[in-house]
Amino acid sequence: MALRPCKECQKQISTDAKVCPNCGKAIRSSSSTGSGCVLAILVLILIGAVGSVVQHQSEHGTVSSPTVNPKTIALSQLKFDYRWRKGGFGSVMEADFTLKNNSDHDIKDFEITCEHFAKSGTLIDSNKRTIYDVVKAHATRKFPNFNMGFIHSQAASSSCAVTDLSVTP
Repeated sequence: MALRPCKECQKQISTDAKVCPNCGKAIRSSSSTGSGCVLAILVLILIGAVGSVVQHQSEHGTVSSPTVNPKTIALSQLKFDYRWRKGGFGSVMEADFTLKNNSDHDIKDFEITCEHFAKSGTLIDSNKRTIYDVVKAHATRKFPNFNMGFIHSQAASSSCAVTDLSVTP
């Protein structure tokens, strides 16, 4: 058994002691203190290494700027127009869609989402359908009499939008 002085009262105590038997001071083990210091040093080295790599990349122009997805561009440049009506004895939504593709990419498979509102303005229903067709770059296509499915009998107005599409390679 090795002895060492207590940091509080300076009396000799065992290196295995958790508390000084003379003054009652809790003794921290030197191994846990040492482990904490080693961990702190490793963290600082890691932070320094990451900072050095980032600085090197920015100095040498290797940090890439974010690229804009062609799909996002196509969605932002798409002009969408529609007219709708109730068909099928007032229980089916039929719509005439016009899509004008102002982007440089051909687009296809348009997901259209329509939300339906009561006379009070309350959202009461929605439909989502996909038109599996292609609109070439800088072209306009019409899709008349498109069946959007069943619609709530109290729907008085509708709001439709293209919510997804695919860009052809």
